[in-house]
Amino acid sequence: MSILTKKIYITLSLIFIIRMGNFIPIPNVNQSQLVNLLNSNYSLKAFFNGENIVLSLFSLGILPSINASILMQLLVNLIPNLAYSQKEEGASGRTRIKQYTRYLTFLIAILQSLSITLSIRSILFNWNLGICFQMTLALTTGSMLVLWLSDLITENGIGNGSSLVITLNILSTLPNTLKTIIVSTNNFNFLANFLSFTSLIIGIIYLQEAVKVIPLISAKQLMQFENKKQKRIRSNSYLPLKLNQGGVMPIIFSSTVLTIFTVVSNYLLNIFPNLSIVNNSPIMSLLYGVINFSLIVGFSLFYSTLIINPKELAKELNKMTIGIPKIRPGKQTEIYLKKTITRLGLLGAIFLGILVTIPNIRSSYGFGITSLLILVGVTFDIARQIQALLLSEIY
Repeated sequence: MSILTKKIYITLSLIFIIRMGNFIPIPNVNQSQLVNLLNSNYSLKAFFNGENIVLSLFSLGILPSINASILMQLLVNLIPNLAYSQKEEGASGRTRIKQYTRYLTFLIAILQSLSITLSIRSILFNWNLGICFQMTLALTTGSMLVLWLSDLITENGIGNGSSLVITLNILSTLPNTLKTIIVSTNNFNFLANFLSFTSLIIGIIYLQEAVKVIPLISAKQLMQFENKKQKRIRSNSYLPLKLNQGGVMPIIFSSTVLTIFTVVSNYLLNIFPNLSIVNNSPIMSLLYGVINFSLIVGFSLFYSTLIINPKELAKELNKMTIGIPKIRPGKQTEIYLKKTITRLGLLGAIFLGILVTIPNIRSSYGFGITSLLILVGVTFDIARQIQALLLSEIY
């Protein structure tokens, strides 16, 4: 059995276990009343995916791990000791950061499990502190099991485990979405949707895969060219900078802030019913779109500076005696990289904001932009890993 075949079998087996866990219901819950509760409680919808809405053992899924990873990335850039562990201590430091992330995941899972348990109190068959503890324990345990299984996929299977779990939740709605689109549209609308959807996918692929290539040259090559008095320096080494450094993280940040905004606005509407006229007006929809666009652009720019630090990158290039043609090493390289990263981040942020704020995306295709970004990213990642494994077997 080849390495690729073995990895595929492991991945499919772990995926089967994760999917089965999504259909193991939590006891003491009136599942038939869950849909009505979700329609009245917007904040609960983030924990449920797919057409078959069941409060199951794996309902929390990988969401606490994602929130913990985002929060840990922010803490690493704010706390010097964590930044030192990640950058200077090598594998041991990264292992320590990963362990802290798991502890934080456990804490977030407990808080989210408890909030779900308290939110669905009205549809429970019975209620006491013991049942509250049991449900919180079950949801937290399920979330940690999903984290463990996703780590096994990352280490022994194909693709990133966390991204693959999210992709599975997205794809679980695909059959019903295709059925709805085919049944509810005529030939002309179907063709128009197909062409616009194809254009949207092409735009997302460009956003995800576009890079700016910065040529690099070593001090040894520079000396050789100077000795030969060459007028033009040719480099075979490059520094690729992605157009969209943050991926879907800016959208997740924006969604979190907008969820809080929606909950607060709904609370104000309950206190002041006269504001419902303003809430249903086109001005409110426009304001929501402007806030969403601004948050995505702002978070994209902020996240690009977290991923790539121009000062550290310039320092590492200087240590390796590698420079950029026509740019002096040190401070000038740092300024050049900072300006380039800022321009790329701004361009990618505007492009991402435009894609996300296109109206009626979900109602037309059944998928949001975040889902499409994840699907495209995971597909390309799996394709690269399969290609690398095939090449390694050939060699």
